[in-house]
Amino acid sequence: MRIVAGKNKGNVLKSPRDLSVRPTSEKVREALFDILGTSIRETCFLDLFAGTGAVGIEALSRGARKVIFIEKELKCIKIIKENLEKTGNSQNAAVYKIDFLSGLKLLARKNYLLDYVFFDPPYNRGLVNISLLEISKLAILRPNGLIIAQHYKKEKVMENLNNLKLFKQKRYGECYLSFYEYVNI
Repeated sequence: MRIVAGKNKGNVLKSPRDLSVRPTSEKVREALFDILGTSIRETCFLDLFAGTGAVGIEALSRGARKVIFIEKELKCIKIIKENLEKTGNSQNAAVYKIDFLSGLKLLARKNYLLDYVFFDPPYNRGLVNISLLEISKLAILRPNGLIIAQHYKKEKVMENLNNLKLFKQKRYGECYLSFYEYVNI
């Protein structure tokens, strides 16, 4: 698993040896950041269900100002920190060992305002819709902020939820990227 583009292009990232984590593939990361383009520069980005941290580190490589990583598994936290150190991005990152619901509430309490939220939870557990619902209740996104959910192709996700509006879906093999815009109502 390597960084696709930006200042860290080509850096190989560490990942767990077992199959308990399903890192976002290079193909999907490349497609995601091609869609986001240069708008990623100088933004605050959340990598929720961070796993190895590959998506957040890709964001840092492409110019994000700050990335917050939320992950509950200790082995993944260690890998994220090693990958940040290896790529020289530790100073622009905040890593929290916490479950996703508590993590989102923590960000709200700390008054974070995010430009992007990316999440790729374990498939087929309803966690995409639960995450969307929680994000819609919290004031953690800037106006016109984007949420990108990676999910299994057969998983049904909500199209509209309070102030979140689905505006694009792209399929990549077994998964979709669903893009939601935060709309001030």
